[in-house]
Amino acid sequence: MKCFSRLGSVIAMVLITLGVASTATAADTSSGTVSLQSTSVAAGVGVEWGQGELTYNGKTYPFSLQGLDAVGVGYAEMKADGTVSNLTKLSDFEGVYAAAEAGAAAGSGPATITMKNPHGVTIRLYAVQKGVDLTLAAGGAKIALKG
Repeated sequence: MKCFSRLGSVIAMVLITLGVASTATAADTSSGTVSLQSTSVAAGVGVEWGQGELTYNGKTYPFSLQGLDAVGVGYAEMKADGTVSNLTKLSDFEGVYAAAEAGAAAGSGPATITMKNPHGVTIRLYAVQKGVDLTLAAGGAKIALKG
């Protein structure tokens, strides 16, 4: 009888764990992708990013980005790609983004950064070049759609 009781407990824990994982995944829904490009990156100097493209609902939208720093070896051109989550309407994409976690500006690695705006939109960026650290400026990163 104890064997069935333990088996029931194990099954219940597995179901609870699966339910929590499903809730976490549903809360962070993929909405689109971004591609960023900047020129004149100097070694160890912050960058004011010039342009990017958001791909959302099958359409591409140009935007400007300011306040993202790229620290590393100098490049003539800097590129980053990423994913956008929790975007339900295009206008929510604009705004000032801060680090997604309190006290942490970087994501899972030195070439990754995760940032979030007040609308709950999350962007996870990956630097295309190796040896580059992406960080947010003190005031965050400001995104504005063009046109």
